Amino acid sequence: MSIHQHLSSWCQHKGLSLADLSRKTGIDLASLQNFQKGEWDLPLSAMTTLAQGLNIPVSWLHTDPRTIQRLWNDPDDDDPTLPDSSLPDPVFQRMIEVSREYQDIFTLLTSILHHGDPKLIRAAQVNLQSLLKQARPTTLPWGSRPPGHFEPPSD
Repeated sequence: MSIHQHLSSWCQHKGLSLADLSRKTGIDLASLQNFQKGEWDLPLSAMTTLAQGLNIPVSWLHTDPRTIQRLWNDPDDDDPTLPDSSLPDPVFQRMIEVSREYQDIFTLLTSILHHGDPKLIRAAQVNLQSLLKQARPTTLPWGSRPPGHFEPPSD
């Protein structure tokens, strides 16, 4: 998706129409509509104003809100939220923190992404998803019983 389409997603996510966003930011509605259609490119100052109107960091305009939610929340979360956007970019800050703590893994993933081979990227994605599933602890209703005590679960 392009930044033009992301604007629609952000407006929808924030519960705003383009007209609402226009009133909130002072950017002409016709200009926003032309931008949304891909017929006009906003200057950086207008992009900053849009981001402020949506209460998000400017860099998030280039990303779908669902992607930010997936990066921030547990994939199995029933009610994903966005991080507090009072920081310049909390998702980027978290990525920087992780890259310092796990430099080897971060370097390997960056190298695979930089290489750009779709097969390698897909293999990395599948393997990481598998590892994530393995990392989640399974909870058994009878797992907290004392050793030697067996009682089959009642279904």
